[in-house]
Amino acid sequence: MRDAGQAHRSVVSETPALPRSDTVAVWDFPLRVWHWALAGFVLVACVTPNTFDRLHRVAGYAVIGLLAFRLIWGLIGSRHSLFARISLKLRAAPQYILGMLRGETGRYLGLNPAGAAMLVVMLALLIVSTISGVMQVSVRFFGVGWIEQAHALSSNAIIALIAVHVIGTLWMSVLQRENLARAMLTGRKRVPGIIRTAPAAARAVVSARTRSQPEPAAGDENISVVPDLPPLRPSSPVAAAKPAGPARMPRSLSIHDKRLGVGR
Repeated sequence: MRDAGQAHRSVVSETPALPRSDTVAVWDFPLRVWHWALAGFVLVACVTPNTFDRLHRVAGYAVIGLLAFRLIWGLIGSRHSLFARISLKLRAAPQYILGMLRGETGRYLGLNPAGAAMLVVMLALLIVSTISGVMQVSVRFFGVGWIEQAHALSSNAIIALIAVHVIGTLWMSVLQRENLARAMLTGRKRVPGIIRTAPAAARAVVSARTRSQPEPAAGDENISVVPDLPPLRPSSPVAAAKPAGPARMPRSLSIHDKRLGVGR
């Protein structure tokens, strides 16, 4: 009886945790809080001008604080929060957007080129809108025409860009069959090439792998993040037959990457 119980526990321990076995940590917690807090305060600012002026100003000051945090986090945050590769993705954005309109996209774990362009334009518009808003209520610039016009134009452009962002997120979720809004809530995205399996089938796969594959060496490390440039596309059958070596990170890991469980 003891042997049977031990064998049962061994089989259970070999079964992968299906809810998370096919996902990888991408967006860190501070970035997710920033994203949804910014969405909330921008929404409040959009619906309160000329009606609830005090609430409008509070929301504007909160957006300024969030912008300052994002600029800092883009330098010291985890890998997919950094601005390091924004310039590369911006150059690829026009061709990527054309392909997206045709239903052809490469898959990125982090921001794709369209998302990188959206981020840069949105941050720029928010900076213009908030700074002009602060100047508009100051004694020196109160009533200045070009200040009021800059604030109105940038605010209207932000509203239009939010609509484009929502539509683009829904469109990409359909094309790539992944809920990107939920990914920004959980911080995790689907690993390329992983297909969900039933528990019984998963146990069979694990048992087969256990019999066929040797034990990993003590010094081996698993990389949980796939580099997001170039875009992730389905590999050919020939390439899939060859065992892939461990992915190399393009830079040294920060403490935030280590908290996400990313290997070196």
